[in-house]
Amino acid sequence: MTTHSIRKTAVLLTCLFTLAGCNTPTTSAERHAKHFIYAADDGFDPNFVTRKHDTMKLSVPFFKQFWLQGKQDREKGISKEEADKRVIYFSSDEFINSIKKRSIFAGKAYNVEMPSQKWRKAMSDAVSGAYMDGYEGRN
Repeated sequence: MTTHSIRKTAVLLTCLFTLAGCNTPTTSAERHAKHFIYAADDGFDPNFVTRKHDTMKLSVPFFKQFWLQGKQDREKGISKEEADKRVIYFSSDEFINSIKKRSIFAGKAYNVEMPSQKWRKAMSDAVSGAYMDGYEGRN
């Protein structure tokens, strides 16, 4: 190896390790909140923009409660079959309809009566994932 290629390799490795160090670990609730926000976003109206980062931060406590429920269920000794039944419940109309969906626009809150199918799927996937992460001990 020549001196030039060694320097080039050293610079590339330094950049790689620097960028890898910038990636902060996230919790299960943060990952599922982020996934939900991006998966449920329709993003077609040019006059309306979702502040995704703020929405994610506000959604984390919602998903954390399901992670904690999964963790508590595991500690109580609830079987895997019972946990799977809860995951199925999280996809049910009863569960989805129990969630009050609000949109805030221009400082005023609006209730959304019937969320889209895309929103319903993203919500049930994210809640189920957060619950199972808690149940299986993933952070």
